[in-house]
Amino acid sequence: MDLECRTCGYKADYMEFAYLCQNCCPASGESDLRRCPRCGAECVFSRAESLEEEFEQIGELCSRLAVISRDAGPSSLKEGRQLISELYNMNLRWNSPELEKFLTERHKELFF
Repeated sequence: MDLECRTCGYKADYMEFAYLCQNCCPASGESDLRRCPRCGAECVFSRAESLEEEFEQIGELCSRLAVISRDAGPSSLKEGRQLISELYNMNLRWNSPELEKFLTERHKELFF
């Protein structure tokens, strides 16, 4: 899940931004205050907002994975492996049985 610094525009995975504290507000949900590794500005990482974006991203990644075939070549299979790994990690948060089944089936079809 990416975070973008509103001061300098640096964009990276939120884990690259140093954790400062939890910023919890009943109206806006749970968020973290983090420090930009480039300019040092304090940035708010909204968990609710990032999960909405991640849900959309899961759909896009699944669509890309669905069109990869076993005989597509080494670069496509490498991309398939990366997509399966990324989607598996995302599903640790979502715990979707449908996504888990899809990933298991695609893994078998592509690599066994």
